[in-house]
Amino acid sequence: MRAMFARGAFSKADAATAGATLAAYAVGLVPFVMIRSAVATFYARKDTATPVKAALTGVAVNVALKVALVGTLAQVGLALATAVGAWINLLLVLAFAVRRGYLDFDRAWLTSLAKFVVSGIVLAAALWLTTKFSAIYFAQMHMFRDETTLLLLIVVGAFVYGFSILVLFGRGWLFSLVRS
Repeated sequence: MRAMFARGAFSKADAATAGATLAAYAVGLVPFVMIRSAVATFYARKDTATPVKAALTGVAVNVALKVALVGTLAQVGLALATAVGAWINLLLVLAFAVRRGYLDFDRAWLTSLAKFVVSGIVLAAALWLTTKFSAIYFAQMHMFRDETTLLLLIVVGAFVYGFSILVLFGRGWLFSLVRS
């Protein structure tokens, strides 16, 4: 955030606050992306009531957490409440789908999930180490320190994640993904 926005009236403290807010929203990125696919199984069976029940429960949790967290965490609490509400919605939809037999978590699905989790952990570790490295080696830079760190994080992140996906899933899987 500092590299992109910390100029003029937008101070470094503002950039840190905006970064914390985006990090809280990032907690909910997976359910935001997956919810459409998860409710499709109900819509295909002309069941619109079940996803709505899950969504209303997620909204209720979201609103309750917003009220509870806005005082202590301000806008970060609001973002976190939104993310938690999204997770509740997704997990309820998945639980209802499993209970009704619409969804089965087979071995291949669980293996793929485990591989993606490992890739994410490897990526997080690489980015954390890169941040520590850049804090030490770019400390003497007076200009473009944050921009250089951001560029390094982008390059390292793309390489490490791509390499870990390639190692864990194989070339065939990666090429079929690119082709489709």
